[in-house]
Amino acid sequence: MSDVHTRDVLLESLLPQYQAEGFEVFLNPSPSILPPFMHEYRPDAVALRPDRKIAIEVVRPSETSSRKVQDIKSLFAPHSDWELRVFYVSSSVTEKALDVVSREAIRSSIDRLRALKSAGHFLPALIMAWATLEGVGRALLPESLKRPQTPRRLVGVLAEAGYVTPEEADWLRAAISLRNEAVHGRVDLTVDENQLDRFVEVLETLIGFLPDGRVPTA
Repeated sequence: MSDVHTRDVLLESLLPQYQAEGFEVFLNPSPSILPPFMHEYRPDAVALRPDRKIAIEVVRPSETSSRKVQDIKSLFAPHSDWELRVFYVSSSVTEKALDVVSREAIRSSIDRLRALKSAGHFLPALIMAWATLEGVGRALLPESLKRPQTPRRLVGVLAEAGYVTPEEADWLRAAISLRNEAVHGRVDLTVDENQLDRFVEVLETLIGFLPDGRVPTA
């Protein structure tokens, strides 16, 4: 598993906790929202609330990373209005590459998604929509998306490859928090039918990029 992917997985797992505490979380924050003392340092994420500001750094345990963390702590020491949180990830865990599913399987998944929506099962339909998005994304970009993906990285890779428009990417990113709440136990969520319709439109566009009867190979 790549360092970038491991970091993204951890950051995505932290989002629900910080959001539940009232923070607005920015992954890979733009310099425009960072204070001047961070002009040469960009944390992996920041969590902002009127009464608290937290910078989040993700590192692998090593002698080099230990020195890096000490340098970052020194940077933050004079700034009591900011808190630094460091999370360590192990390099011992690897994830198996996932198989690419067929175009027919993706079409069947979209049809089941439509059936769930028609029956009024909006929350299960939302979960299936995200699963289908990763399935069709992996079929389109088997090398880039061969590992399990965080929603944010999945959308980013599809956008960078030109398969979703900037507007669609922004809309999908905005929908990630609802997806995260659903998969982490918020079974009481209300899902907008129009949101599902828009998701289906995106999936229909993506499946249209796949050749009939087969999926592209790496």
